[in-house]
Amino acid sequence: MGIGLYPTGTETGFGLRTGKDSRWAGDLRVTRFGMQGTAEARTGSCVNEASILYRPLHLERIRLHTGLGFRVDWQFGTGQEHRYGAVMPIGVEAFPFPIHLAGLFFEAAPYCTIDRSGVPSYGVRTVAGFVCYIPTRER
Repeated sequence: MGIGLYPTGTETGFGLRTGKDSRWAGDLRVTRFGMQGTAEARTGSCVNEASILYRPLHLERIRLHTGLGFRVDWQFGTGQEHRYGAVMPIGVEAFPFPIHLAGLFFEAAPYCTIDRSGVPSYGVRTVAGFVCYIPTRER
């Protein structure tokens, strides 16, 4: 299991990722979470994504990945509808440090979402940050 922190990019946040040393991985993330206003008039938004990733390039210090996932853009009290759609992450993890469990992370992901009235929204989200995998005991 890995923990990602994405402090820069279009959608900052954090995520969980499985399988550092496997070709296939799952990725869950929460980004752009914000709540504003008083308790009576609270508004906010939050983006959640769940993706399946494939790593076509899997070297000792570099992992290149692509994938496909589901994206939800929640809108709370903003007068806008929640949006649902697809996301296609494309990125790289690099492990330049002596301890190969911590590394740098860069990703761009085109997405398309739609609200209940059928209005689409397209874009590309970008993130850069850090990833740290939790060591597991080998049996």
